[in-house]
Amino acid sequence: MRRVGTFLYVFLLWTLLGMVSKVTFLLLYHSLLSDVAVGEQLLTLWHGLRLDIAVAGYLTVLPGVLLVMTVWSKKRLLRYLWNGYFALTAAVAALAYVANLGLYAYWGFPLDNTPLLYIRTSPADAMASLEWWHYIAIPVCIGAVTTVVTRTAMRLYPRDAKRLGGGKALAYSTLLLMLTALLLLPIRGGIGTGTNHTGSVYFSDNIRLNHAAVNPIFSFVEAVLHREEIGTKYRFMDDGEATALFDTMTCTTLRRDTLQQGGTLQGATTQKRHTNVVLIVLESFSDTVMRVKGVTPCLLRLAHEGLYFDRFYANSFRTDRALVAIHSALPAQPTMSVMDLPRKSTTLPSIAGALAREGYSTTFYYGGDINYSNMRSYFMGTGFQRVVTDVDFPARQRTGKWGVADGPVFDRMLDDIKAAPADRPFFSSIMTVSSHEPFDVPDYHRIKDNAALNAFAYTDYCLGRFMDSLRTLPCWQHTLVAIVPDHLGAFPEQADNYQPWRYHVPLILTGGALQQHGTCHTVGAQTDIAATLLAMLGIGHEEFTYSKDLLDPQAPHFAFFDFPDAMGMVTDSSLVVYDITTDRVQHEQGKGTADLLTRSKAYLQKLYDDLERR
Repeated sequence: MRRVGTFLYVFLLWTLLGMVSKVTFLLLYHSLLSDVAVGEQLLTLWHGLRLDIAVAGYLTVLPGVLLVMTVWSKKRLLRYLWNGYFALTAAVAALAYVANLGLYAYWGFPLDNTPLLYIRTSPADAMASLEWWHYIAIPVCIGAVTTVVTRTAMRLYPRDAKRLGGGKALAYSTLLLMLTALLLLPIRGGIGTGTNHTGSVYFSDNIRLNHAAVNPIFSFVEAVLHREEIGTKYRFMDDGEATALFDTMTCTTLRRDTLQQGGTLQGATTQKRHTNVVLIVLESFSDTVMRVKGVTPCLLRLAHEGLYFDRFYANSFRTDRALVAIHSALPAQPTMSVMDLPRKSTTLPSIAGALAREGYSTTFYYGGDINYSNMRSYFMGTGFQRVVTDVDFPARQRTGKWGVADGPVFDRMLDDIKAAPADRPFFSSIMTVSSHEPFDVPDYHRIKDNAALNAFAYTDYCLGRFMDSLRTLPCWQHTLVAIVPDHLGAFPEQADNYQPWRYHVPLILTGGALQQHGTCHTVGAQTDIAATLLAMLGIGHEEFTYSKDLLDPQAPHFAFFDFPDAMGMVTDSSLVVYDITTDRVQHEQGKGTADLLTRSKAYLQKLYDDLERR
């Protein structure tokens, strides 16, 4: 059993090292957290434990294998391998932890692959910020940590354990191999749909507490593995030409006829008090689904009652891209997702952040695992003060593969709205999950011959029930509701990515605060939601470079969408879909498509310039 104990002690050793680094971070940067209670600071240890044990899992795999080998052999080579492994990994870990503690003062974000970039491009500049005492303190700290970990590990080696044989050897080998295999659980982050990301440990609206909870070894490896040469991607033309074209496609000026002066705006509220905002993102819905008879009666009714944008487009084909486009007005990227890069995603503007500055309470609701696709870091880092997810519901309600069905989540949001103080406006955003494969909706069988359409019908039913209940509340007259899908999905099956209808989705505005109703034929995309909603509230949207007010006739109206190495652009008179890899136009319609293609290239090029700077 000594070898089993050694295995567990090694795992604990790496875990404790990560926790000690967090305590050191809190002590070293106590001045930055002076306004945060000590109890809340210590929560970083609990929330950060997820990545600490993930790193411990990775670093315990090889020791587990070596322990299995010691069951069958007493050769000194195994001991030398053990000592050498810990000397190397301890030095690397010490370097990562010390570098994170030292660099945070300059950069303000956890360790990632940035030091590699600086060292590779300009070693002298990378060392320029160091003072003389750094050259003494840093090696001493790294050496001390390396020594403590290595010597501890050397003492743990079972050199006095007897070599086993026969049945005992087989039994102990099997047990150790099983324990080593079980390390996949902490490495992955459990058995849920979401795997570990840097943002998995984000828990506070104080970004420094979130940074303190991050394990720098994990964040560094994640950044290296997800690294993309953003600054050199999609270079279609001279920067001056791209900038000139891009400038003609932006409009961030607030209209004069907004509520800043308490005036009246078509399509907007005329309330003088703050207007509540509810944003509903529907998983996989599209106008295609809406046209299937009997599937979305509630959505069709809301479109008829509210302001319906019938020439509206999703920016991409994935939820992670869509959520950023909707909430932060950042266009999707063809071969990457900025949500996977917390270093960049948490710097984005967002509707939540803009409204929080106006005094709004902000909450995001999601029935699934919020760690999926790094959603937690994005939403917590861009202005949402509270995130309600699957773990906030009783286990009996987590009935589907993706977590809690839409009904209970809508009910939870409605209960929170009922309990909201009347003197403070709120922004509530929800992402539904039930209309995602495998369509395991709870006890709902309205469309019996098609599981996908039945799941859409279920979410539509939940949406209608929520909206009917919301109408009965006193806050309804001061509430604006926006409803939009994230992307087309599941129906029809095997949709052609090159067809523009693949990205055609509805946008519906409704609510008691809405004054204009009917159908709006203006071309727009998910990135335009931020500017449109904020303008309707009389709030400036200058920071949302890519967002255009759909109700502003002076703004250039178009839709941009992309998917892996292809993109498309639609205006009121033409459209083009272009395959970047093959340099071929896959679909075009209307006049001036050559010019439209050039504009779409400039748009994508400037997007990547922006991402490189963040």
